Amino acid sequence: MASSKLFGGTNLGEIANAVKDRKAPSPFDLGTAARPSLAAAELALSGRVLPTTERDNIYLVDPRRCRPWKFHNRSLTWYTKERCQDLIDSIPRDGQLEPVLARKLNDDPQFDYELVYGMRRRFACEFLNCKLRLRVETLDDTRAAILMHAENADRQDITPMERALSFHAQIEAKLFATQDSLAEAFGVSKGQVAKMVKAAQLLKHPTVSQLFPERSVVPVEQAYKLAALMERPAAKEVILQAAQNLLKRGDSSREPRDVLKVLTDSLDRSKKFEAMSRQYHLGPAKRLVVNRNLRGKVTLAFPQGLHGMNPEELNAALLQVLKDFG
Repeated sequence: MASSKLFGGTNLGEIANAVKDRKAPSPFDLGTAARPSLAAAELALSGRVLPTTERDNIYLVDPRRCRPWKFHNRSLTWYTKERCQDLIDSIPRDGQLEPVLARKLNDDPQFDYELVYGMRRRFACEFLNCKLRLRVETLDDTRAAILMHAENADRQDITPMERALSFHAQIEAKLFATQDSLAEAFGVSKGQVAKMVKAAQLLKHPTVSQLFPERSVVPVEQAYKLAALMERPAAKEVILQAAQNLLKRGDSSREPRDVLKVLTDSLDRSKKFEAMSRQYHLGPAKRLVVNRNLRGKVTLAFPQGLHGMNPEELNAALLQVLKDFG
């Protein structure tokens, strides 16, 4: 059979030999099993095909049989028609260009696979009622975390707080021995990891967490600063009390940055006060007990009641309270 030629008489085999003579790197060295760096046509030119092992771990499956990996770093708010509209539009037109990464499950009757990354593609395929293309790998949790981070590192649709919460969860679960080892594995600065983990710790306080129905949009920088302030003596109690007061008001319309500012400012409102407790005698059998908390709130108590109290002695005691507590 005559060899194929391009326009102008160039022999395709000569092209392949020229590439080989230049010692061009293999497409499999530059890409991944599921995404070689050279197009399929270029593979054909060089007479190469996907190795069997690289073909065999790609499957088309029912997306409903896939669940997220427990350390998946996207919040559930991403899985809506509006937020996945780009994929819902492109998959029928172009196909699912990239497979998701999955691990096989053997102990869950409801699911066959867990997705290390690719949950938006899963949502789009379920919405479109089409098969999900996935690549199955045998991975431990640490390796899965590294691959998930590499896949999502440059994505703009994952918020900084989602990454911070993911880092915190992985450290707590001992996927990495230290924050420094996580930073090294992900190629992120140690200072950045430390800041993000501390910011995520703020949302581990139930009272504070309840103020943010959607935690993923909480600003990391503000959360980090507030978490650092909570390490000061007595500051934690003041901030948690301020959070409790916000919850009681039931104001859920505030922006996250405004909520954090209110909590931070609560320290400025309380810093000039010291907790105090004093007793005042109102005659031989009566007492007045006065307490002031860190926020400056003053309470008066009459353990023996007000019945039979001398008004002049009470007025004198109250004037002294005003002088003492200012």
